[in-house]
Amino acid sequence: LQMQIQSAGHGAAATRALAYFSKNSAFSDYTDGIGFYRFIKDIEEHYDEKKDEVREQMKKAAAKIFTKRGLFIDLTASEEGYSVEKYLSSFVSKLSDEVYEKQSLNLVLGKKNEGFKMASQIQYVARCGNFVEKGLEYTGHLRVLKNVMSYEYLWNQVRVLGGAYGCMNAFKRQGDAYFVSYRDPNLEKTNEVYEKAAGFIANADFDYRAMTKFIIGTVSDLDTPLNPSAVGARSFAAYMQGITEEMIQKERDEVLSTDLEKLRSMSKIRRVFRT
Repeated sequence: LQMQIQSAGHGAAATRALAYFSKNSAFSDYTDGIGFYRFIKDIEEHYDEKKDEVREQMKKAAAKIFTKRGLFIDLTASEEGYSVEKYLSSFVSKLSDEVYEKQSLNLVLGKKNEGFKMASQIQYVARCGNFVEKGLEYTGHLRVLKNVMSYEYLWNQVRVLGGAYGCMNAFKRQGDAYFVSYRDPNLEKTNEVYEKAAGFIANADFDYRAMTKFIIGTVSDLDTPLNPSAVGARSFAAYMQGITEEMIQKERDEVLSTDLEKLRSMSKIRRVFRT
């Protein structure tokens, strides 16, 4: 886990910062981020005195997770492959019939004054926020904005001039958004770049050819060729998140209708990235 965090620190940094205000990200941090690392590290360091408690807690968790009511099967296969049901009967028969009430997660959110250090001369600098909480809605225009920020602004300012190995940004459906740098020699300068991002968008002056290029690049991300396994994974994710074909089509229409005026209007992100 420690090696994973050090090699993919941009993901750990973004998830940790988002966890200050996002319950989804707080859950991710507890189960697969810095919070989870600390949990496992504590068990490993105090195993002798905690092993009985850990065993009992895992038994309780398994009893509530592995039930017939809680079983969900995601299968991507040919028509013949859907006959898998007959092979599941012995497995299903061993699951509990117990029905448990859904419980709310009492996650305590809030900004923390913390830093994480490692034996390295590079950093992963993240800046996060939620635009839905600030009164902005998710649209397909944000996908084009992501493309512009990736290849015009952040790439030039953080990668080319700043010397970072890479930079990323995202605007998610539920409103969570982030800027993050990868293997970055700077902290203060990168944060200044993030601060000036909204000003760059507000004063953007791309011609028709450039805007067309951004839209084509965005569509190429939407229409990446997928093998059957990837198609199944995408469909499963859409089902779990409640994303419909109508929502996807609306997003595509918004991507294609993005123009300079709509792009400039998204400079409202200034009030989002304050975490």
